[in-house]
Amino acid sequence: MPHPRTFRVTEGVYCVMRRSYFTCSYLVVTPGDGVVAVDAGMKSSGRDMFHALRDIGRTPEDVSAILLTHWHNDHTAGACELAEASGASVFYHQSEADYLTRRTASHGLKRALSNVVPETGPFVLFKGLLENAPARGVAATRHVADGDVVAGGFEVVETPGHTAGHVSFFYRPGRVLFAGDALAVIAGKLRFMARPVTEDLDAARRSMLKLLDLPADHVCPGHREPLAHHAAPERERMRQDILSGGKWPLFG
Repeated sequence: MPHPRTFRVTEGVYCVMRRSYFTCSYLVVTPGDGVVAVDAGMKSSGRDMFHALRDIGRTPEDVSAILLTHWHNDHTAGACELAEASGASVFYHQSEADYLTRRTASHGLKRALSNVVPETGPFVLFKGLLENAPARGVAATRHVADGDVVAGGFEVVETPGHTAGHVSFFYRPGRVLFAGDALAVIAGKLRFMARPVTEDLDAARRSMLKLLDLPADHVCPGHREPLAHHAAPERERMRQDILSGGKWPLFG
């Protein structure tokens, strides 16, 4: 099984990208020298994140916090294993708790079908949706809300729409926005996420505008690629697109 690609976004911020849906999680080396994970890869073994940590010369014991944007399996699969290996604190919104602790998990045929879908590959989108939970549950050390600041400088921004409890994290020390699936980035341009995977389009539109107000120099989405250059004009262009009634694409 190929490893994810790990690459530097900006000082202390690394993207962990899987080819399946170009799903991105992130590792942030903080000034205190601890490591914060934003989302946790696509492998329930934690393999994605453990490999990435080795790539940047770190170990699981260096991870002090795990910040989860939303419950979908392609963003949270490795959270349980990473939390157990590191002893890190886990943060996510209370509205995601039933999913992330597997209280919503399907049974019977749906669960059986989910179990045969690989964690990477063309059908991975359906794995978590069939079971209605990630493969391994993870409890929060603390449920977060809008305006909270956690893990030494990550501001919580409630961004419902993709899921009811979706949150983004703005790392003010580095002016880096971790947008999860509230925004897409394609070919250096901010974009809407795909319409079929957006539960509430009106809420998602409001969440996008909220994120675009933040003075981010870098935007790190949950898929495709980070926006590492010209963020200010691109945020304004996207704002105008939304305000002028920009259409939701079938694919993000």
